[in-house]
Amino acid sequence: MEVGLSDDNSLMKHEKSGSAGRTKSPAMKNFLDALVAVLAGNAVYYLLMPHLPDVARHGLFREDWGLVVDFAICSVIFGVVKYARRREQ
Repeated sequence: MEVGLSDDNSLMKHEKSGSAGRTKSPAMKNFLDALVAVLAGNAVYYLLMPHLPDVARHGLFREDWGLVVDFAICSVIFGVVKYARRREQ
């Protein structure tokens, strides 16, 4: 049996599945979670940076302990975002 737009049952199935078939894939949800974590983590780090010791401050185009601190903050925020979204499926 071919299902087309004229089939009322197929339209009802799509409408029941959420926002009319516009649900986000797990990969897109993970990407958005990571994006939020990186943007928020960097904002927090750069607000805290003037108050951190010199060794924990990031220098431009250098690999230093500031990157480790920034990564740690972003990782914690990513964990919090994932924990907050744990009930979504």
